[in-house]
Amino acid sequence: MMRKIQVLLLVLAVVCLAAWIGLRKPYSPSDDLPLVTYTAFDVKGISTAEGETLAQRTRQWPGITATTFNPASGLLVLSYTNALTENALLAKLQANTSTPINKKVFEKPAGPACPVPMSLIAAFPGYLFWAGLLFMGSLVLSLFMLPMQKRLNFG
Repeated sequence: MMRKIQVLLLVLAVVCLAAWIGLRKPYSPSDDLPLVTYTAFDVKGISTAEGETLAQRTRQWPGITATTFNPASGLLVLSYTNALTENALLAKLQANTSTPINKKVFEKPAGPACPVPMSLIAAFPGYLFWAGLLFMGSLVLSLFMLPMQKRLNFG
């Protein structure tokens, strides 16, 4: 009976640790880059030339990683590091043009959503790692328990 439990603990430990190795995210140099945020600003009523000039000017601002202006939709989209805030960008954009600028608010898509929270999905590899360590520790403990019982005359 004890051997079956030890084999089961070994199998569970190997499965959990192998799954953790398969699911963990390997290091990437892009992990060291600052996080970026995308925000769209509604600049309807601005001419194409003025919109392109505004987009070109914003590319030079510190913290801005990319900009684009779409004259058909009247949107100016900025990609920026988290060192900047939307309100600071809006104020700075407004100071650079006479056209009123507002943050574009997109509708949330309708329909079903994933019932599993993203935080649980992201934490799953960590759970597998700790479960593998728990099973491995239980296996090691069970291997030493039997000789200890015989030595102390418990079994």
